[in-house]
Amino acid sequence: MISQTATQPVRATVAEARRLDALSELFVHLGELANVNTNQILVVEGCLDASLLEQSARLAMSGIPLLRAQPLAGRAELRTDAFVQPHRLVVHREHEGPCDLGDAALRRMLMDFSFHNRLNWRERPPIQLLLVTSTDRGSSCVYLSTHHGVADARSDSLLFRRIIDHYAHLSGATAMPPVMKPLPFNTLPEIRPDWYRPLARTMRWLRGFCSVAADLVHRDVGLRVPLTGSRWEGHAAQPDIGELDFFHSVIPEALSARLARVARASGVTLNTLLCAALARHLEQSGRHARGMLRITCAVSLRRLIDEHYDQSFRNYLVPSKIRIRQGLAASALVQAVHRAIGAARADRQVSDELGRLEALLLALRIPSLHGLARKLLEYCQGTNACYSNPGRIEEDFSSFGSPRHPTRQFIGFGCVVPPYDFILYTPTVNGRMQLDVVYRRAAFSDISQQFAAPLLNRLRQLLDELEPNR
Repeated sequence: MISQTATQPVRATVAEARRLDALSELFVHLGELANVNTNQILVVEGCLDASLLEQSARLAMSGIPLLRAQPLAGRAELRTDAFVQPHRLVVHREHEGPCDLGDAALRRMLMDFSFHNRLNWRERPPIQLLLVTSTDRGSSCVYLSTHHGVADARSDSLLFRRIIDHYAHLSGATAMPPVMKPLPFNTLPEIRPDWYRPLARTMRWLRGFCSVAADLVHRDVGLRVPLTGSRWEGHAAQPDIGELDFFHSVIPEALSARLARVARASGVTLNTLLCAALARHLEQSGRHARGMLRITCAVSLRRLIDEHYDQSFRNYLVPSKIRIRQGLAASALVQAVHRAIGAARADRQVSDELGRLEALLLALRIPSLHGLARKLLEYCQGTNACYSNPGRIEEDFSSFGSPRHPTRQFIGFGCVVPPYDFILYTPTVNGRMQLDVVYRRAAFSDISQQFAAPLLNRLRQLLDELEPNR
């Protein structure tokens, strides 16, 4: 069953013509080689209406200039207000059982939808929704997918909240329509013009090239999985290499409270302890006694640049590496991770990582060099492990805008592009800390037993070592 197309609402003032920067253009090109859909999934009680959800999505889209813009073919420029004609945004399907993220059949329906409906931003709006309702009308699942070139976790949360607020009004749950300012966007050259002066850019590129050359020499340790070789679709030994799945869980409250207590006592963040536990898991599950562990951390530039950009709608994430020596004791490991994350968030490393992306774009822009780009990504990232911590989700996702539709489950995650086999997320949503994973199905036959449960055990062991007299 397919939803109906709503009338296009009055549009907000559009942004001026812009050029894409590397953080957005990278995913435009990667979208030609892999699935770059991001994911926000909400399971609620009751049966949502597909036609009202369509109208709500259109109203939300009307206030976000970047969702109406289109990258020009073969260029890094945006054509504003390109997607103003009616275009169906919502697909509606039914599910025989109750909507539950522990249901493998529901997860496969969601991920297969993403796999077969990739958001090509050059050809269509970079947003789509799948509404799944149970046949008994007792539960609904709303799956919001956006192109990673336009949205990071923060942008997706801002968009999802707007959709929910519009739905609440259209369904009669609230009397007054929501008052919302347009969500603008700023490119990095507009935000930090000093980064784009000729000398600064040249030096960044040189450091980026040197960093790539160093990574070609390093052989860092990631997570041991039963996969070898390429992770690119059509170039891998496994024909199902591009199929993804996800795992959702809530960290026990006692463990969450203990984690916060130890973090305060150690003078580090929750993020540091969780990343240290991941490093321990990589180390103890591998076969290498020596070498450096490497984890890619997604660093958000929003508040690092200026808190003003926290309300912008676009992707401000920079993939930044941390390298940790194996064999460290608990306190030394935590301090090493603390220093590495601090360096990853510092201007110098952010600049270097940006230089790497800009160097990679030189190959991605030319189709005949895509093979080289794939090889650079495979070897220079040096890891299959990625950790992205959105922190505390500020938006209220406790319901779909009405007491009739309280939330049962929520998860948000990005895209798993090569060489990554998984991305770990530890957000705090509606006051509860979660442990969520998106991963390649070919890499894990039982993600709970092979990754999630051992990771929590590593975390408990780490806390035991840091807090011996508990």
